[in-house]
Amino acid sequence: MFVVGDEVDMRRAAIELAGRGWKPTAIGRKLGRSREWVRVWLGRYRTEGELGLVDRSRQPRNSPSRFPDEVIAEIVAVRRFLDADRFANSGAGAVAAEIERRAVLGRVPSLSSIKRVLTEAGLTRPYRKRRRSTISVLGLPKVTAPGVWQQSDWVQDRLLEGGIRFSSLQISDVGSHLMSAGQHRQRTLLAAVGQLTNRAWPAMSIPLAMGTDNAFSKTSHPNNPWTVWIKVLLMFGVEPIVSPPNSLGFTNHIEAVNWLWQDRTINRHRYASLEELTIDNLGFLEWANTRRAILDPDLCGTRYPADYVTAHASTLRWPPPGFNIGDYLDGTDTPRIPLTRGRVTFLRYVNPDHTIEIANTPWPVPPSLPIGVLVVAAINTDNANLEIRHRGELVARHHYPMSPATIDPYHPATNNGLLDHLPTMSRTL
Repeated sequence: MFVVGDEVDMRRAAIELAGRGWKPTAIGRKLGRSREWVRVWLGRYRTEGELGLVDRSRQPRNSPSRFPDEVIAEIVAVRRFLDADRFANSGAGAVAAEIERRAVLGRVPSLSSIKRVLTEAGLTRPYRKRRRSTISVLGLPKVTAPGVWQQSDWVQDRLLEGGIRFSSLQISDVGSHLMSAGQHRQRTLLAAVGQLTNRAWPAMSIPLAMGTDNAFSKTSHPNNPWTVWIKVLLMFGVEPIVSPPNSLGFTNHIEAVNWLWQDRTINRHRYASLEELTIDNLGFLEWANTRRAILDPDLCGTRYPADYVTAHASTLRWPPPGFNIGDYLDGTDTPRIPLTRGRVTFLRYVNPDHTIEIANTPWPVPPSLPIGVLVVAAINTDNANLEIRHRGELVARHHYPMSPATIDPYHPATNNGLLDHLPTMSRTL
């Protein structure tokens, strides 16, 4: 009976038994191995001799997943470059996009390969989940072109070191993801209009519609939603779309922008003054608009918002050269903006008394509409009509107490509202 020590001794025993004339089946039975195992080692011994009985390395001679040193060095260098940026993402997707921008390598490694290299280099961090969901409560339209739909919102009453209070206004183009952010000591609509016309629109173009919450339209006077913000939108042929009170899900795009701005500025860095934050805000916008790879290049031709808008600049609507909202202020700095032809749209829930509320005024709707259902109420300023629609069907029309507008906007408004051109939204509402 054979007594063998290690695996190589057992293979030598198999070779010895074969030399005595034993068949592979008998050898396998003797050594407690399979017939196939015996044949493998007999074959290696015949071709390689004693060296054939030694284990071979299992590492493939050619490792397709192993990058050259220069590729690994580039991945690591890009990751460290992004980590040093005050605002940038530094995940595998951001690394791949930056490698693509630099065009140093012949091809961009896959995301899985980049993750593996970063893990081996000890440069990965635990995934941090977003603190707020941006899942829409409605089947809102998916806009993928610039200059169609923009949204605006405030980050209100934040404090810097030393108790300095400020608010930040974010405006973003839904289709291109181009954004504007501005910090203001006072949260006023006049300050918001100045940012809109002097900074945001010259960069991202004038949209067909602007989504806002009620803070941009609400006044203390019945039947009067005509704030300076609403008037300026109408002046340029933009349809304001005002979301329902106390409701999330209608301005999810700008809510995500607010979260991003806070996460990369005031939540990440400390600022001793508003001026210091304002300077840093410019760096954030430069990253967000020119180096944040958020778009699908197959759909947009680029990954970057600013490039997308630039490529379509000739087809977009822009403010007139030299326009300044300050030219419309009187001696007391009160804006004097005429009401122009256009449409102001409110998304409203039906109240228990079968009314909807616009500018602190109830408006009746048919009793057949379920309580709590969402309707679209649009004020047409050129004919002083309030038209209420449910799922695209006109359910009520009222005279709105106003003098009809007779002035045309700088850019002609669309023949119908944005909601009429977006079937998903129309069917939902």
